[in-house]
Amino acid sequence: MRILGIDYGDKKIGLAFGDSTARVAVPLEVIVNEGASTIKKLEERIRQEDIDRVVVGVPLPQGNHSSVQLEKTRGFIAKFAQAVSVPVVEEDESFTSVESVRLQQEFNAQADEDALAAMLIVQSYIDQL
Repeated sequence: MRILGIDYGDKKIGLAFGDSTARVAVPLEVIVNEGASTIKKLEERIRQEDIDRVVVGVPLPQGNHSSVQLEKTRGFIAKFAQAVSVPVVEEDESFTSVESVRLQQEFNAQADEDALAAMLIVQSYIDQL
C-alpha cells in the first residue's frame, strides 16, 4: 500500500511517503498551507503518485498540544477526506516534532523538520499494520 503522510500545520504542511510492503517511510517536502488550494494540490498528488491511503498526524491533547490545534487538524481532515477518493486516517503525532529535531541534530538529517515529522507519523502507522 502506498501511503502519503501529512504533518498538518496552520502555515506549512510536512509530507512523507510510506510503503507498507517495504515497511518504510521517507520524508518528501514541506508545502505552504494555502487552505482550499492546498487540498486541491494534495488531491492531484494522490492521483499522480497512485496513493492508496493518507495518514494525518493529530495532536492529541497531552503534553504541549492544545485542543485548539486538534480541532483545526480535524477540520482539515474532514474537508480533505471529502475531496479525495482514498481513505484518510488519523495517527497520533505526539513527540514527532521533538524526534524530528533530534534526527536533524544527531544524524544530520537534511530533510525539513515538518517532513521528518510526517515520516515519523507514517512509520508509526506502518509499524502497527
